[in-house]
Amino acid sequence: MRRVIPFLTLLLPTVATALEVSAKSAIIMDADTGKVLWSKDPDTKRYPASTTKIMTALLLIERCLPSEVITAPKDVQKVTGASLHLKPGEKVAAGEMLYALMLRSANDGCYAVARHIGGSVAGFAKLMNERAKAIGCTNTEFHNPHGLNNDKHVTTARDLALITREAIKYETFNRVAATHKHTIKRSINKDDILLISKNKSLKHDPTADGIKTGYTNPAGQCFVGSATRDGYRLITVVLRSEGWHDDNKAMLDWAFENHERRLVARAGEPLTQAEVRGGEAAQVPLVAEKDVYVVVRKGTAAVPPKMRLEGPEALDAPVSRGQRVGHVLVADGSGFEQRVAVMAAEDVGAARTMLGVGQSLSRSHLMFALFLGACGYYVRKRARRMRLSF
Repeated sequence: MRRVIPFLTLLLPTVATALEVSAKSAIIMDADTGKVLWSKDPDTKRYPASTTKIMTALLLIERCLPSEVITAPKDVQKVTGASLHLKPGEKVAAGEMLYALMLRSANDGCYAVARHIGGSVAGFAKLMNERAKAIGCTNTEFHNPHGLNNDKHVTTARDLALITREAIKYETFNRVAATHKHTIKRSINKDDILLISKNKSLKHDPTADGIKTGYTNPAGQCFVGSATRDGYRLITVVLRSEGWHDDNKAMLDWAFENHERRLVARAGEPLTQAEVRGGEAAQVPLVAEKDVYVVVRKGTAAVPPKMRLEGPEALDAPVSRGQRVGHVLVADGSGFEQRVAVMAAEDVGAARTMLGVGQSLSRSHLMFALFLGACGYYVRKRARRMRLSF
């Protein structure tokens, strides 16, 4: 099921507006499509500091219910750095602990989460690395849940953007990441309940919606940010920055000033057709599951586009309306392709073959013959009784 389909793609201009940041590595990514709008040394491995906690938060959301109780280990007070000041045996609900990780950047909270989910720091790090690999990260190696310095604990700007793009699929994560202040409930240290986010962009930029700061001496200033303007959302990452707030602001302003989002297909709008094997119809129209947009440089002109349909050579009947059947690769003219899920627009039942019809007729004939035979037997038996009676 592969063919080229006429559609709208857009050609990026060759001249780019200059963008300079102090960060050694940085990236700007469209949150919806994953397209990289700009980058600086995005694949060099660097220390992530507390931006590590985005992955810890992701696993906490995916593996724990909000009401699930997390108990601080006996040795929790050995953890250094930013802290929730947990006491051994203290109990905090997973939903509250999520705020502690993202706002307070609590290293002891991360340790408690790691022990609760993974059994140990090493066990949790294994889960972190497996999840990173599943997301598509290729240069990430986590060794702890909080980002305190470890020579082998590294990631890249690109990988952090990918991890963040996965995390923001959860509304719970978005709500917490965009929160400036929150009061938690806890079982022991009840005097320390107010959490205030270290992300000052939430106060200074009304379009900001996250996400996480980070700092250690070896890592320098690190930040993963996000903002929504003009109806679309961008993810930013800076590693080893001399001023993360200024870098992040410059990146967002540049990206939104020079790019725009354009609609190329509406949800439910036919994109192509797929062949159907053994169906009442030979083909079924396919439609996009959601509106399809591309992010392009402002002022670009439309050019003849191409789309590629991924999936099997043909679908096997029956096919149900709304059934997801594959993906379409939508190109925007810059070489970037996004995968868009498509589904069947109509029901296509299985065709009745000649063999099936013949079998159906044969069964009907057999039943009729049996009925006639039974009737004949009854008539003959009744006639015989009548003769004997005379």
